[in-house]
Amino acid sequence: MERIAIILIMCLVPLMMATGQEQQAGKLLSKAIYQEEVNGELDEAIKTYRLIVQQYPDNRKVSAEALLHLGICYEKIGMPQAYDTYQDIIDKYAEQQNEVALAQKRINHLKAFADDRHRKAEQHLENGNELLKQWEYESAIKEYEKVIELRPNTLLARNALYNIGQSYFKAGRYEEALTTLKNIIEENPESSITPVSELMVVQVQNAILNNTSSSVNNDYSDEDRIVDPETGITYRKIKTFTGRNDVIDWASGTKLSPNWKFLLKGNTIVPMDGNDPFKFVDMQVSAPAWSPDGKNIAFTNGDSSIYMVPVSSETGHATGTPENLLKREGRCSLSGVNWSPDSKKLYFHMINYPENDYPEIFSLTISDGAIKSLTTENIPQFNPACSPDGNTIAFNGPFSSLWLCSEGGSVAKQLIDNKHTKPHWTHDGEWLFSDEARKGWGRSLNFIKVSDKKEFKITPPVKTGSYLSMSPEGNKVLFYRPSHQLFWGMKVASASGGPSYEPVSHLPVYGAQWSKNSKMIIIQGEKYNKMEEGDAAMRIVPITGGESFLLNMDVDVKGEPFAYCVTTDQKRILFKTTKEDESEDLYMVPVSIEEARVTSPPTRIIENWNRGGAYNTKMSMSHDGTKLALIHNEDIWIYDIDAKDLKQITKTPEKKKWISWSPDSRMISYWAFVDNPDFEVETRIILSEEGKPIKTLNNCMVYPFGWSPDNKSVVLFRNNKLIIRNIFTDEIRVILDLNTHWLDDIGNYCWSPDGKYLVIDGCENAEPDTKYHLLKVHLDGCEITELATDDLSFKYDISWSPDGKWICYCFMEMEKVRPESTLWEADFEELVEKLHH
Repeated sequence: MERIAIILIMCLVPLMMATGQEQQAGKLLSKAIYQEEVNGELDEAIKTYRLIVQQYPDNRKVSAEALLHLGICYEKIGMPQAYDTYQDIIDKYAEQQNEVALAQKRINHLKAFADDRHRKAEQHLENGNELLKQWEYESAIKEYEKVIELRPNTLLARNALYNIGQSYFKAGRYEEALTTLKNIIEENPESSITPVSELMVVQVQNAILNNTSSSVNNDYSDEDRIVDPETGITYRKIKTFTGRNDVIDWASGTKLSPNWKFLLKGNTIVPMDGNDPFKFVDMQVSAPAWSPDGKNIAFTNGDSSIYMVPVSSETGHATGTPENLLKREGRCSLSGVNWSPDSKKLYFHMINYPENDYPEIFSLTISDGAIKSLTTENIPQFNPACSPDGNTIAFNGPFSSLWLCSEGGSVAKQLIDNKHTKPHWTHDGEWLFSDEARKGWGRSLNFIKVSDKKEFKITPPVKTGSYLSMSPEGNKVLFYRPSHQLFWGMKVASASGGPSYEPVSHLPVYGAQWSKNSKMIIIQGEKYNKMEEGDAAMRIVPITGGESFLLNMDVDVKGEPFAYCVTTDQKRILFKTTKEDESEDLYMVPVSIEEARVTSPPTRIIENWNRGGAYNTKMSMSHDGTKLALIHNEDIWIYDIDAKDLKQITKTPEKKKWISWSPDSRMISYWAFVDNPDFEVETRIILSEEGKPIKTLNNCMVYPFGWSPDNKSVVLFRNNKLIIRNIFTDEIRVILDLNTHWLDDIGNYCWSPDGKYLVIDGCENAEPDTKYHLLKVHLDGCEITELATDDLSFKYDISWSPDGKWICYCFMEMEKVRPESTLWEADFEELVEKLHH
């Protein structure tokens, strides 16, 4: 009996101890909940919940409940450990179904909350970037600070902090910029943002040391009146656009409303009274035209539709829904929409496929939708414009010629054979004028009198901008100078990722080459900054942002030297001269990059070079710098630099383009444009010595940057796939398949020096503007890193630094260069009097 009692006691003691532990765990849990929910003592509650989990791991229900409350406490004080705590419940306490369900619910909430905060932070970062471009530095900094508040200790926050440093730098607050950038480096030594931050630090230090300004030398003037010293014509500033009202960045295509109350560009209407701009219709808009009676706006939507929407002439807002006036069943492409003076007809040019392969001009009657061809001339026809009396149509023919025909349709007569695009009538119908096609930028206007073909040209002062419109009364010529300007520049990105860095601002850059030590970039640009019209020149730019300096082209040749590039060994410069008959000679001259000057007389490589296209597609230096391949009279020639010998290696008639050497200089690839029903272009690979064919790739285009470092393969983009093709075995390796990727297209690409990576310029079709992403792709396709994360502009001429640390690329974008946009006027009678006579 005594033995039985002992056994019972031995069995009951553990049970009693377990019960006691459960009671103690329960008491601690109740205490912690009271601390959390009643007293709000979150720090004490967290300690108690942790104690429960540590001391009572076998009490799984209480431990799971303690972990759940611990996660809630973390949430309340904003600690990121909340997510991991809830995940522990799901992973380690699967049998506690109630707590697991609640933990999963909290995780879903945290994800949604985090996603929402991330979206808001991204929007603030985007807002800040836009404000930074608009010189609104204080407002930009506030947006970046919101990013850091929403997403602290993240890559997004570090990017925002870097942009705060950029804002301080551009605002001339160098000490604050320096402090910000140094903090980034100290707190994030291993981050991808550190390399560009280190470059920025040196750039700021250089600005402080040299007492230089980071602001644009913008050639801005607050004058309200300019008298052209060459013509004596007076130009008067009549309107400025600033802040939110300053949204039109290009004069071309901008229209003035008939009552002079609004500017119209694309889908945007800008009130002249300073009120905020607005969209007049919620759809794609191209080439809008305001009717002379002010009641309607016509525009194209894509290539094959013309829409008209009624608008209020007083408010500019739409008063009805868009109506499709042109209902075409077949495929067509149209543009150049203009109104008749009575607002009853539209005129446009259109290509009807497959009947025609060139555009013709038509009229469209608003009331019944009738379409009529205006001339029987069998020539390309563009940009119809109706005379003020409604009787005559002026239009462009081929080669910028100007033609006239009857509004009712007739045989056309040529007025002048060149110099005119997009004709405009003066209000009295006596003159036609248009932008000068050869200039390309629309700054000069050519006038021609219809009756006697007398001509004169006006080139307005730079500070007044370019032609916008005639005034509604016809007595003034209006000019618009936007605060923005199309800019071709150069930036650098770290190969490890992060934002971009601009070594030198305000300089046009059309091409860039790395120095051998990766410390400098040699650029093809202009002699002056982007606000001045200068000649082409080579500059040397330190990557750390010090002062750039011109490469002196003091050469004894006839004509002005136009520098193309530095040879790959960086011992010579290639340049051309243009003679009076417009023929070109190609030269090479020795140069010292360190001294930034030529060191010996030039050597003429070829006289009367007939390249037949852009120079960068028609010549290429071998990688060892000893030979130059060029296309002359549609054949390939090799120039031996040491022997000074020029030798022809092909004798085939087809057009050739994009000539390129293999890295070992043994082979040359080029595009051949062939007459083949299945394809138009093939890439041919030949031996560089005698031109012997090695390989022909049908329907393939290999760019100069496509050769692999081992000379065995080329990069191709075909059928929406980025591939590497072995030119000897034809083995194909898919690197990136855009059919399963968010990118829509791939433009430029280049190899890393070690041959393990490609950097690509990927295009993403987005609204309102296309986005261009710089991506580093490992050859196995599994590792993709976005570079220059802050820059979505159009990119080209991508190159990897020899040390593999940096990517240099050229870009093109509209950039703010002046504090405001301005509208100017000149008196038309004064203009005629002083120029015509």
